[in-house]
Amino acid sequence: MLRFHSLIVPVCLFGYLLVIPGCQKKPGSRDADSLPDNLAASALQTHMQYIKAVNSGAQEPSDEISEQYWSDEIKKLKPIKVYRHRGNIVVVQKASANIQEGLYISIMISSYAPQSGDDGFTFTDIGNSVYDFKRVIEN
Repeated sequence: MLRFHSLIVPVCLFGYLLVIPGCQKKPGSRDADSLPDNLAASALQTHMQYIKAVNSGAQEPSDEISEQYWSDEIKKLKPIKVYRHRGNIVVVQKASANIQEGLYISIMISSYAPQSGDDGFTFTDIGNSVYDFKRVIEN
């Protein structure tokens, strides 16, 4: 029995050494701490301003949301384009011919939970209802 207990500490330390490097942040990736705490609320505000304009007849319905409806926090992300996807908000920050990258923000009125593979999206959850995304758009 004594031999078993004397092996526990070295085995746990070895396991710790294997796990810690895998938890480090990848270069160039961001985390929730680098984003405003209220980003989901700001995305909801953007969505609501847009819907209000559509309902009043001031804006034609579209998935894309014009810059005039973006909240200040969304504007600070310097998007190329902002659009709605299944009730959530997509903030495109980088784009090429058929690839978009940026932030996907899940808002509380949406019942869709982001799933990699849906509609060409790949998601990385960074917390607070915000995801890094890459989307391959099929033509």
